Amino acid sequence: MPFFYEEATTPQGKPLLRLTAQGEVTLADAESLGARIEEGAPNHRWRILSIVEKGTEYSAGARKYFPSLQPKYGAIAVVVTSPIVRAAINMMMRLTGQAPNLHLFTTEAEGLAWLDGLEI
Repeated sequence: MPFFYEEATTPQGKPLLRLTAQGEVTLADAESLGARIEEGAPNHRWRILSIVEKGTEYSAGARKYFPSLQPKYGAIAVVVTSPIVRAAINMMMRLTGQAPNLHLFTTEAEGLAWLDGLEI
């Protein structure tokens, strides 16, 4: 499975869903994330720290599905070091329009600091 989940806390003790993505992310994988963060689910409106490993690819179905998740999470910090994957995520964000509570970072520390600074 391309997504690995861990419930954790930020350095300031706020609830955090840590998500590691690797390999080929399919629509089914994206939907599994949706199930974890939908209303009434244990991680609804949590902060998410998404670590995208080098070589991760997203299927067309997953790319189309991700924008529907926006109201289900509090904020998401995406940590991606690969310039190719970063470009793909930037393109997804531009094509879908709104994602004010999603930001890209090159390190976990930057992402966690941003998540900790938010009032959700």
